[in-house]
Amino acid sequence: MGAGSDLSRLNATQNLGLGMLSGVCSKLCNYPLLSWKNASQQSLPISLTPAVVYRGLPMACLNLGGTTAVQFWTTGFFQNVVSSDVRHMTSSEQMLGSFLGGVASGVPCSLWELIMIQQQRYGGSVVSAPARIVSEFGAATLLRGVVPTMGRESLYTMAMLGVTPLMQQAMVEEFGMDPNVGLAVGALAGSFFSATLTHPMDTVKTCMQGDCEQNKYTNIRGTGQSLVDEFGVRAGLFKGLAWRISLITTTFFLVNKFKQELAPRIFPNVSEDE
Repeated sequence: MGAGSDLSRLNATQNLGLGMLSGVCSKLCNYPLLSWKNASQQSLPISLTPAVVYRGLPMACLNLGGTTAVQFWTTGFFQNVVSSDVRHMTSSEQMLGSFLGGVASGVPCSLWELIMIQQQRYGGSVVSAPARIVSEFGAATLLRGVVPTMGRESLYTMAMLGVTPLMQQAMVEEFGMDPNVGLAVGALAGSFFSATLTHPMDTVKTCMQGDCEQNKYTNIRGTGQSLVDEFGVRAGLFKGLAWRISLITTTFFLVNKFKQELAPRIFPNVSEDE
């Protein structure tokens, strides 16, 4: 599988395994950026204490690993649906497939991020944190923030599995760039695109999930309005954008790098010439 390879060449099980492994490896590398991004969005202090910074890491690995696995699987599925010839997909077909895959991945991603954010704020284990949420606020609270998460993940996945590999392929083929340099360019461009467009949704979602009590942040509209009233549009809805651009850039690079390096080793019979 080459630089711009799509996920439609792999079967469902292969995509799930490759996505999980790529996501976990990526999150182990850049988790502090996520911790600081979430703290910034909730107006909490930035901590450099490892015990605080890495609080919630197992859930974050499950989140990115599981979400990436779902994104790989759903993107591969939708690429097969929208393309008449998956071996010669057009750029628009690859982008549409990844967009639809992102929408579907938003449901489990929202649940995992809710648990992770609650752990980052209050501690607890992967088991005790959701149990506390259900006990104190009811089972429906587990879906808190799911709509903005679906909206965010649609553009996020399109940028990660559509824009980034397509730009890498263009940089390599058109300008003769080294594949790693081309991937870095694609990751940076994709992250600026997705981070800027989706950051208000991410900020609203993060604030809602950090305040299950709804003391300050209620529903989507109420949370957005509260942020604007308190901080203004730019400072409220775009809080933590620099952290998120750094997070997404490294994630896009790492996920695609791990995908490209691991796929031919794990699935050596799947080649570009099949």
